[in-house]
Amino acid sequence: MKERNLIVRNLKNKMMKIKKILLFTLLFISSFVLTSCNDEVAKEENDYRTTKLTIYSMNDFHGSIFEDGDKKGIFKIGDYLINEKKLNPDTTIILSAGDMFQGTAVSSMTRGRAIVDCMNIIGFDAMTIGNHEFDWGIEEILKYQDGDLSNGEANFPFIVSNIVDKRTNELVSWAKPYTVLEKSGLKVGIIGVIGHDQTNDILASYVKEYEFTDEYDAIKKYAKILRTEENCDIVIVSAHLDTEDINNKLSRLNGEYRIDALFNGHTHKAYFGELTQGERTTPLPYVQSGCYGKYVGKIELKYYHNTKEVFDSSSENIKFFGSTENKELLDAISKYQNEIDKTNEFLGISGENLSQKSGAKWASNVIKKYGNSIIGFVNSGGIRSNAFPIYPNDEITYGDIFEMMPFENKIITVELKGSEIKDLYISNYLIVSDGVELKGNDLYIDNKLINDNEYYKVSTVDFLYEKSHYPFMYGKNMMENELLFRDALAEAVKESVKENNKFMPSLLK
Repeated sequence: MKERNLIVRNLKNKMMKIKKILLFTLLFISSFVLTSCNDEVAKEENDYRTTKLTIYSMNDFHGSIFEDGDKKGIFKIGDYLINEKKLNPDTTIILSAGDMFQGTAVSSMTRGRAIVDCMNIIGFDAMTIGNHEFDWGIEEILKYQDGDLSNGEANFPFIVSNIVDKRTNELVSWAKPYTVLEKSGLKVGIIGVIGHDQTNDILASYVKEYEFTDEYDAIKKYAKILRTEENCDIVIVSAHLDTEDINNKLSRLNGEYRIDALFNGHTHKAYFGELTQGERTTPLPYVQSGCYGKYVGKIELKYYHNTKEVFDSSSENIKFFGSTENKELLDAISKYQNEIDKTNEFLGISGENLSQKSGAKWASNVIKKYGNSIIGFVNSGGIRSNAFPIYPNDEITYGDIFEMMPFENKIITVELKGSEIKDLYISNYLIVSDGVELKGNDLYIDNKLINDNEYYKVSTVDFLYEKSHYPFMYGKNMMENELLFRDALAEAVKESVKENNKFMPSLLK
């Protein structure tokens, strides 16, 4: 009887164990099935998810820190961008399409550091190299990428994909061809590019070791790399060039070469739009945002995770940024009070109207006088339109002269043959000083006949002197004036005020 009870008890225990095993097995299977279902639901939800990216861009800001008319200034623009990025940090990108630093006294005297400080606070994600980044020699802004915090440091990369170092035949080591950002689970590649012909806009000695290669080829090359090697979901081009001529070509790129957004710069135009070319179904949005902070470009992209592509886009230029000036930016600029005081240095009161054209003529007379020569030559692009017009009774400050001539140009004197001077005058490419007249085939300067085979002293700026298609560098007895052209202009204003009680540029001949 005892044995039978023991057998029955053992059977019950075994049955209990089997039931437990079956129960655990069923629970495990159920859990697995439920987990798999949840994964499928999550995957399905993810596949049909959309993400909207907003990209802002500034181009050709030229150091316009302070508000002045339709130039809104860094404090208001910065406050707007800071707030936009705070509201949507995971889907907002801020870019520069180049020429951010040079142009105003405070920015130029700090070699762009004042602007870099502000860009760091605003939260820029990348900056394309523009031609005016070379104006002090490229090494001046590369300090902001050298890891030395004592001389300032940019919290964003400098990008350009088509500048080759002739010594190595490789892309320059001091800039990246692109950068990759991760935003809301998406990889966003940004290609930087500069116009291949912009070496002509830079002091020749500053770019003698560099070649600017074809921008379209560079865009295609790095778009493919971003798509196939970096596994980017979205590709954006930040171009310091007006690509209106190749925009249609870029919009036709498909597959691994596809571009999703395009930001332009360099020509100071303000435009935006969307292009659909070739097999493209979603338009390519593009924008250029004027200059001096008059606008900020904005492009929105909507990405569909199921098809892994942008399915909608829009572009615009923003002009109104509100009235709030960001305190953190104000504090950052207040560190440069010495430069601000120099900018505000009072030179005198204007007694005449002065346009860019008449201002360039006056500048050519100044360079003639300070070079102690018979004729002065300047390039019209060297006298910037941003400083004009000047009206009677306007106050003239050093900052105004700086905006008129922001470059570090030096006055060069050299002796040229009379025939070469005549050819320069007839070509009509340069602004020449007053008193020059062509009578038949004879050239007169200040009523004196210029002999074709005699040498005469002329004055120009180093930018023109280094251009090989002009005769200046082939002349005789070249001399470099220690005074910067800009400072000669400031001294000329002071002298005019001293002589006439007001600034009277037309009286300087």
